[in-house]
Amino acid sequence: MMVSLKVVFRDAAIVYGLTFAAGLVMAFLGVNLQSNPSTAYMANLLSGALGFTVSGIRISHSRTEHLAWVAATVWIFNLANIALRIQTSTSWIRSGLTLILMAALGGTLAMILTLTSSSHRRMETGCKEEPTHQSGPQ
Repeated sequence: MMVSLKVVFRDAAIVYGLTFAAGLVMAFLGVNLQSNPSTAYMANLLSGALGFTVSGIRISHSRTEHLAWVAATVWIFNLANIALRIQTSTSWIRSGLTLILMAALGGTLAMILTLTSSSHRRMETGCKEEPTHQSGPQ
């Protein structure tokens, strides 16, 4: 698959924006890693998974590869947190594991949602899906 940088950057911006918005909401509510670490982590994890779900639904082919590129791009975007002294380099490296978990959760949910919607569409129209490969004479 040829990865479109424009689409990867767009989807990385979606994931980054959703996690940033969740962080702002948590800060407004007074929730942070020091006072409520599990709540802050879950808000970050779920908002990122939501971003990866949106990204995964929009891609029909090579979803896993695309989401891997999006996760790597978001991880690189987060280098700015080190430059701004918001995050240490050690915590940035560890954040890669959280991004992998976000991508796995979002990708799985996107797969389930697209399978469910395509199955529902086929049932409404009464059509059966054509096989993707036809075997030749044997």
